[in-house]
Amino acid sequence: MRAAIWCLVIAVSGCGTTATVITRDGKRDETRIVGGDRDVLLLQNDYGVEKIVRRTEVKDIDHPGNVVATIGGLIGGSYGLSLIAVGVICGTSGSSRNSACPLMYGALGAATALGAGMLVWGLWTWLGSKNAVTDSLSNPAVPMPVTPLPPPTNVAPPPLSTPPLPTL
Repeated sequence: MRAAIWCLVIAVSGCGTTATVITRDGKRDETRIVGGDRDVLLLQNDYGVEKIVRRTEVKDIDHPGNVVATIGGLIGGSYGLSLIAVGVICGTSGSSRNSACPLMYGALGAATALGAGMLVWGLWTWLGSKNAVTDSLSNPAVPMPVTPLPPPTNVAPPPLSTPPLPTL
């Protein structure tokens, strides 16, 4: 049982917190969603490089945490029900002296706690990513789209005026 718990811990620790943003041209971008407004999303990769993507270019977003939350809910729920069943069986007269009851309580309790932890972490991560997408104009770190400057012209700039040198 201990080996199974460690395998689950190692498998869950490999799950990241980056979302997969799929654009209309088919590109997949593994990124963290920082925020956005009604027109754009601000994305940040693992190296801290930020990029602005228009919402109209986004086809789909696979948010992190949903798989971990589902697996955690299944593990926590199934072992939690098993823990209740063991409690009923071990609570009946005559079986309370069974030496396997404390061992089963410990193993099933640990597995239930692991599943509950996975469920909470997965939901926290998923909701954080979903809320970053729906964040509308409240994130001060998200720059508003800037109107580009007009292209340069061939007109020379006016000459710089320099003050006259003092005479001695």
